[in-house]
Amino acid sequence: MYRIVFTIVAFLSVTIMCAQKQSFSQKIGQLMELVTEENVDNNQVREILKTLAIAPKEMKEGAMDYSIYDNFEGDTLYYIPYKTAEESRFSVEKLRQGEKLFYTLQFLMQSTYTKDAKGKVEFADPTYLYNTTIEELEPYCTTPMKYKNGRGNSPDSPLLSCVYTNPKSKRKLMYWVVCENKIGDTKGNTVKEIKIQSQELWR
Repeated sequence: MYRIVFTIVAFLSVTIMCAQKQSFSQKIGQLMELVTEENVDNNQVREILKTLAIAPKEMKEGAMDYSIYDNFEGDTLYYIPYKTAEESRFSVEKLRQGEKLFYTLQFLMQSTYTKDAKGKVEFADPTYLYNTTIEELEPYCTTPMKYKNGRGNSPDSPLLSCVYTNPKSKRKLMYWVVCENKIGDTKGNTVKEIKIQSQELWR
């Protein structure tokens, strides 16, 4: 019994240490992979989310006794409390259908950066926890969504809109990134929002 407990604690400790060393975009990628596993380990998801609370705030969690999605049961809400609309934060809903878990994740942020002639990135606030660029977030776009009006995923659009597919389980996510300027801007941009949702919830 003690050996099992020690193994679990050691595994979570390694998960936390690895998460702390990762960049913000790498954590987003890992979260996307974790929530689309065939059998989701929510403890790993939770531990990564805890590292994304901007000090001195801490992640809060509470039971969800509701769901806006038909045939899905609300389970747990993970979130960062805030007082003003401008504050960086996230909210994550964990839902279930039987024993299978589904998620919606939303990050509201202000990751502002510029690029020089050689493409070197400089962030407006180098210490900002959610620093990332559209180039760092694009690799998680497995399949770009197509729009008849051409507004999504165009270099002249501020929206990256995609489907992410887990290469092992083949489970999918809807994936959106909203920028202040067009995503093809070569001089810099501001990433303002990231939204991720289990594809089953989007239908």
